[in-house]
Amino acid sequence: MISVRIKKQFGVNSVGDSRGAAGGFMLDAEFEAPPGITILFGASGSGKSTTIKSIAGLIRPDSGVISVDGRALFDSQRRVNVPIRDRRVGLVFQSLALFPHLSSLNNVEFPIADLPRQERRKAALDIMERLGIRHTAARRPCDISGGEAQRVALARALASKPQLLLLDEPLSAIDEATKQGIIADLKMINRDLRLPMIYVTHSRDESVSLGDHLVAYERGRVVTSGEPLEVFEGPVMAGVARLTGVENVFEGVVVERSPSAGTMTVMMSDGSGSCYLDIPLGRQGKGDPVRVAIRSGDILVATEDLRSTSARNILYGSVTAIEERGDYSIVRVKSGVTWAASITRQAAGELSLSKGQNIWLAIKTHSCHLLDSRG
Repeated sequence: MISVRIKKQFGVNSVGDSRGAAGGFMLDAEFEAPPGITILFGASGSGKSTTIKSIAGLIRPDSGVISVDGRALFDSQRRVNVPIRDRRVGLVFQSLALFPHLSSLNNVEFPIADLPRQERRKAALDIMERLGIRHTAARRPCDISGGEAQRVALARALASKPQLLLLDEPLSAIDEATKQGIIADLKMINRDLRLPMIYVTHSRDESVSLGDHLVAYERGRVVTSGEPLEVFEGPVMAGVARLTGVENVFEGVVVERSPSAGTMTVMMSDGSGSCYLDIPLGRQGKGDPVRVAIRSGDILVATEDLRSTSARNILYGSVTAIEERGDYSIVRVKSGVTWAASITRQAAGELSLSKGQNIWLAIKTHSCHLLDSRG
């Protein structure tokens, strides 16, 4: 079990404010990471990288405790601050930080340079073999592919047999096929070596593919945690909703309650228009303000009128934009408010959608999430 409870101020003028007058930053994070792969998820600048650098010993928190399996790496009250070299932590940076003048083998050997030469070489080659990069042993970083470089950095982090592996957005600059291969490698390491990992990303897909547990950050604080799909599919705060790919977040007012049906009707607006939507029944009364979120992937798009469907909400509108997002498209639709619906590239081709086209949207009641007013 990894336990983190730390505070760290960077240029903050007013204590307790996450953003000081000088544009400073306040990290105030607390979480526990069970065995397996824990994702630190959030937007850039939310405090994820500062957290893992604190765990590694590269940054000293102002106060708090960091422990791994009951062993304190940092404890401000007990004045414990274990040196970096003694923390038994492997770290892979986004930039990889490979030594350009050394071969792949020498890079992997670097953290175990104090071992006898033969023992050091055998340990390095064994781990390179496990990761499928032994053939790069004599090459320098400039002479290998991006995916091979990622694996060399990973092998170097594992060479010293760390107690914990920290990965700071290691896959952000490589292609999708290579990324999936390295994700498979990380799962293998977690399974075979039983090595706990903390993995920093702002990618929803990486989080779901890799994570056993997810900790969501916003503005220097942990706002929620749980299994990745639980966090992504049931957002309770507006900030978390936007972070997790929920593109439709609207302010609204309850106009009718139907307890027998388990629903209530909300008039939602976005500054350019309004529309009515049936959502799950909440505690709010008629006239109360609400905030509602709907994932773009939970909206069905049709080019013909939807007459027979279980969806309670059928909306008619026109396409205002189509945005390509890799293997899917975001369709912007004006229907009172402006909606974002995601569809696969195949579906986009079959529907032959175009800007200005009239279409229908279908939204199931249970796809509408009431958000906590804190967000």
